[in-house]
Amino acid sequence: MKRPATLPHAAFGALLLLFLVQWALLFSFAGPTWDAVSYYVYARSLLFDRDLDFANDFRLAYPTASPDFVAKAYDAIETPTGRAANLFAMGSGLLWLPWLAALRLLAPLSGAAPPLSGYERFFISNVATLSALSGLAAFWLAYRVARRTTQPGPALLAAATLLFATPLLYYQYREPLYSHAAAAFTTTLVVAAWHRQGERPGAPWQALGLGTLLGLAALTRWQNGLYLALPVVSAVVGWARLPRMQRRAAAWSWGMYLLLVSAAAAAVFTLQLSAWKVLYGSFVTLPQGQGFLTWRPAYLGPTLFSTFRGLLPWMPVALPALLGLGVLARRRPHLGLPLLIVLLLAIYVNASTPDWFAGGGYGPRRFTSELTLWVVGYAAFLYWLPRRLRAPVATLLGVGLALHQWLLLRYGLELRLGGRVRSMAPTFAWEDTSWTRFAQDLVGLLPRAARDPLDFLIFPGAPLDLLLRQGQWPGRHVAALLLTAVFCAALWRLGRWGWRRAGATAVGRRLLLLLAGLALVVANAWLLLRA
Repeated sequence: MKRPATLPHAAFGALLLLFLVQWALLFSFAGPTWDAVSYYVYARSLLFDRDLDFANDFRLAYPTASPDFVAKAYDAIETPTGRAANLFAMGSGLLWLPWLAALRLLAPLSGAAPPLSGYERFFISNVATLSALSGLAAFWLAYRVARRTTQPGPALLAAATLLFATPLLYYQYREPLYSHAAAAFTTTLVVAAWHRQGERPGAPWQALGLGTLLGLAALTRWQNGLYLALPVVSAVVGWARLPRMQRRAAAWSWGMYLLLVSAAAAAVFTLQLSAWKVLYGSFVTLPQGQGFLTWRPAYLGPTLFSTFRGLLPWMPVALPALLGLGVLARRRPHLGLPLLIVLLLAIYVNASTPDWFAGGGYGPRRFTSELTLWVVGYAAFLYWLPRRLRAPVATLLGVGLALHQWLLLRYGLELRLGGRVRSMAPTFAWEDTSWTRFAQDLVGLLPRAARDPLDFLIFPGAPLDLLLRQGQWPGRHVAALLLTAVFCAALWRLGRWGWRRAGATAVGRRLLLLLAGLALVVANAWLLLRA
């Protein structure tokens, strides 16, 4: 059946408009604190100090970080190699590094006085804006995957709903220097590249490209290595659907394809291995300690159902999205089954740590990496509804899910709705309330929102807060958005031009592969010998 046409430009315009509304109501670029510092120092230290010695980077963050973070004295916590410890992945910092380097060149034009530390508002505001824009790019790519899987209408409704219905809303705009927006962006790139290759093993250059994206996703959050299950499950499903006489040849083709994907992913991930070697004296380690993962889903119940940041109470869109992926897996197993298995693996991993609630964060934040899976699953859920029910169900669910997340974000976080952390490492403990109490407390916030809708919608420090409440023109916000958007557009154009000139031919692809391999070798050698 021919699918109804929805202009891609119109869909992008709709998502961009929603992004700008969210940016005006929510976006803040206060100085980094807690985990955000650990992500940012990778970029800051590599660019400004040309090393991985983070002690001075942590100290530079103290003037604007929270007092609790300063009291932890992370600059004094040494690893076996005498470096300041960094428990977090380096990928977000690597993604921000090119923009941070460009900002350092542009800094004199901003009026920032030398010597520059990298923590000036000019740097923080623009890197934070890049993180927010990477979230928009993730939603756009997720929409494109969902559109090819279902139809343009349900796909756009799903992407628009998920813009408001996940904890990414917080980490894209309120804490943009955390890794969640970057992780959502990189995993969406992985799903988009995998989805394009279809039911058959791709060409060698496609396998290497998918592996490179997989490695990058794993660098942003290590658990994203689970996305290797996409090509693996695709290979199993594709092989099983073939006639018996064709399976031997197919097994060889799929095996070589998976070998190339894995090799490319491992090659990119060597950057993290080298960083661990420098910091901890070992190429393979678990910085949080051996007890951080139990390797069995001992915390599955609270991960899914706890009112203290459990998946279903804090992100109820997960339920229809899971149902949609289940239907997709049954009707189109070559697409739905790999996505469903990756999501189940993510649930398994997140339920295998005593820190399933992710420390002092907001909501089930570790599931923001699965953004594309949620969008595709929810689009599939809407797509297989009876046509007469699709519009009213999508409208009611969309409004309800957005209101639910906004209430939690605006008031629930401040009021510690649903529970609280009782203790952190090495003994993780929490307390939560009953579902009945959680629902009553959540509904009880509605009168507060109705009494002062502007207070409910506009967050402190956001552009509209500065404009309407404080009487200030949000010049820094606007300048950062425009400058970063120009940089992203220029980078996109340059990438497309380079691919058309070099990557469109076999010789060009081999040259790009050679250059990428040399860059990895040089980067690893520099980390091990100089950083």
